[in-house]
Amino acid sequence: METEESFNLAIRRMLRSSATHYVFHITLSNFGFIRSNPELFLFMQNTIKDIARGAAGVVYPMRRGDQFLVFPIDVGSKIGEITEHIMTAAFPDQKPDNSQDHPLVKVFTIPKDYTALRETANACMEDSAGKGDGAGGGPTIRPIEEDLDGMLNAWALSRLEIALAEIDLSPYMRAQMVFETDHQGHWRPLFEECFTSVTDLRRDKFPKLTLQTEDRMFAEFCRALDRRSVPEILRRHRSKPGHTRSFNISLATCQVPFFERFMRESTDLERRTLIIEINRSDFLHKPRESVKILAALRAAGFGTALDGITLDLLPYTNLHRLDVDYFKIALSPGHMALLKDADCVASLKKLPRGKIILCRCEKESALPVGQAFGLTKFQGWVIDRLATGGVA
Repeated sequence: METEESFNLAIRRMLRSSATHYVFHITLSNFGFIRSNPELFLFMQNTIKDIARGAAGVVYPMRRGDQFLVFPIDVGSKIGEITEHIMTAAFPDQKPDNSQDHPLVKVFTIPKDYTALRETANACMEDSAGKGDGAGGGPTIRPIEEDLDGMLNAWALSRLEIALAEIDLSPYMRAQMVFETDHQGHWRPLFEECFTSVTDLRRDKFPKLTLQTEDRMFAEFCRALDRRSVPEILRRHRSKPGHTRSFNISLATCQVPFFERFMRESTDLERRTLIIEINRSDFLHKPRESVKILAALRAAGFGTALDGITLDLLPYTNLHRLDVDYFKIALSPGHMALLKDADCVASLKKLPRGKIILCRCEKESALPVGQAFGLTKFQGWVIDRLATGGVA
C-alpha cells in the first residue's frame, strides 16, 4: 500500500505542477498468460524498469501486478517508441488487437487527462485492496520528521510537497547583500539576494533526510519551494519599491501563472529593481530554453544572473556568450587551487569582469584573490563582516 499511496501523492504533485507529464498504465493484470508465467512476468517488470530508467521516469508497481510509469514532458516524442518496446516484449510475434477492451498500454497526458487517470488509479487500487473507495481506510501518514529518513527520492519528494503546503516558510526566508568595492576599503551595497534557508528548514523539519544539491530530485524540491516562497518574495518586493533585490528561480517557475501575471502587471520600476537568478543546473539541462527565457526576462526589463557557477565548470563552457547582467561564481575553499589552472584562468578572463560576482566567500583570502583578477563584486558571510565593518 505504501507504493500505491506514493503514486497517489505523485498524481497530486503532477496536477499542482505547470509542467506536462506522461503516465503509462501497463495493465499486466489483464493478461492471464503473463500473470501465470513467473519468468515472463518478471521479464516484463524488469523491461519496464529499464525503460523508465532510460527516460528519467519513475515506476509505481501496484500489488495486483499493474504498473504506472511517470515521465516528464521530454519523453513526448518517444511515446510511440516506448509503447512499441513494451508491446514487443509481451507479444514478440504479434500485437494484441487494438479493438480489445483492455489493451496492454494506456497513456495519459497530465494535466489534460487528470480525471481519467484519477479514475483508473482509483479502480486499480480498489481492486488491489479488495474494498470500496477506502475513505478513511488508507495508511496513516506519519509526521514528516519521522517519515523522511535517507536519500531524497520520489516518495520523499511527494511527502515534502504536501508538508510544504502547511509549513510557514517566513522564519526560513533570508537575505544577503551583494557588495561592490572600489579597492580602497569603500563598500557599496549593490543588491540584496532573497532566499529560503534549506539548511535551517532541513534541520528543523526533516533532519534525517539527505539532500544532494546536484541530484535531479533536489532540483524538483527547489521548484516546490519556489511555489511557496516566490509569491512572498514578490509581495515583499512590491511593498518596498525602489529597493533592488534578487532571487533564484527555476525555469519551470518562470512559466507558472502567478509569475507570468507579475510580469504583465508589475511596473517598470518593479521590474528594473528585480534580478532573476537562474541556476546553472537548469541552464545546462535545457540551454536553449534557458536562453529563450533569459532573453524574455531581459526584454521585460528584469535584471538577470546565472547562479551556481563553479570554477571547475568554467573550462568546459563558453559562458561569456550568454547575455546576462551577472555571473555568480562560487569561490569555495576546495576550488581555490583551480585559480592556478591555465584553462580555468583563461575561461575566467573571457567573462566581462564587471559582470562577475564572487559569491559564497567564506574566507578573507577571497577578497585579495578576486581583486587580483580585477573583480569588484562580492557576496558571502566574510564580505558581510568586512563591508559592514568598513574594513577591506
